Amino acid sequence: MNGFTNLLIRSQRIDRRVLYILLALVLSAPFLFSVPVPPTVVSPQTRSFYDTIEEIARDPVANKKLVILCCNYDSGTMAENETQAEAVMRHLMQHHLKFAIFDFAYPQGRELAQQFADSIEKKYNYQYGRDYVNWGYRPTGAIVPLLKSAVRDVPGTLKTDIHGSDLSSIPVMAGVKTVEDIGLIVEVTPSETLPTWLQFFQHTGKDAIPTLYCPTRVMAPQAFPFLKSGQIQGMLSGLNGTIEYEGLIHEQGFATRASASLSYSHLLIIAMIVLGNIGMFAAKHAERRQR
Repeated sequence: MNGFTNLLIRSQRIDRRVLYILLALVLSAPFLFSVPVPPTVVSPQTRSFYDTIEEIARDPVANKKLVILCCNYDSGTMAENETQAEAVMRHLMQHHLKFAIFDFAYPQGRELAQQFADSIEKKYNYQYGRDYVNWGYRPTGAIVPLLKSAVRDVPGTLKTDIHGSDLSSIPVMAGVKTVEDIGLIVEVTPSETLPTWLQFFQHTGKDAIPTLYCPTRVMAPQAFPFLKSGQIQGMLSGLNGTIEYEGLIHEQGFATRASASLSYSHLLIIAMIVLGNIGMFAAKHAERRQR
């Protein structure tokens, strides 16, 4: 017992550099290895987001249509928006749904999304041009007339992809003529660009195109009226929504790993605080016994 008490007392004199090294190891471990992650309670809007894509994947007609993945973000909100776009892209590729990357708010979005698609396409047996395309960036000032025209003629309005190739010559665009050939819209953004899609793509034909929304956490409250009215079918609310979503698609992306990193580091800090306090009480108890 005395040996154990001495060990507790010595714990108060642990070199702070050892603690920093332990903290660095715990923080980095989830990014280096696959670690167990506690189950997360999935919010209704995240569940609906996931279910919408699953339903499209099972529908023999809808799963042949093109998905628009609108990446309206830049490096300033990568921590939230890029993790959302990456998780959505993985989910689409799991079901081999064809999609088009698009951007009209931040020129950087098309490049950031393309870089990630390049990094994972081999894992899912995807190929640019055959399974997905990047429509590139269109200036915000010209987006209203552009989308109004794209409703009737998608390739004729957008004309070229990010590489300058004619859209009508790209295999994945075969059969994509009007808005009726679009099966889903996913908007990833920190800005108020969602109404643009709702204005032009929600009231075309008998059935509105399913629309999903991926805002930053601070923008999420503004979207709940659209959820309640049924204008959008699901939402990933910031990084927390992405953590829930990655659990549903069984992928450990940045959001899940970052969450695990923070959780385990907090547990380490709590454990060190508890150990330090036990050591302090043990030292006082030993001092009283000596007196």
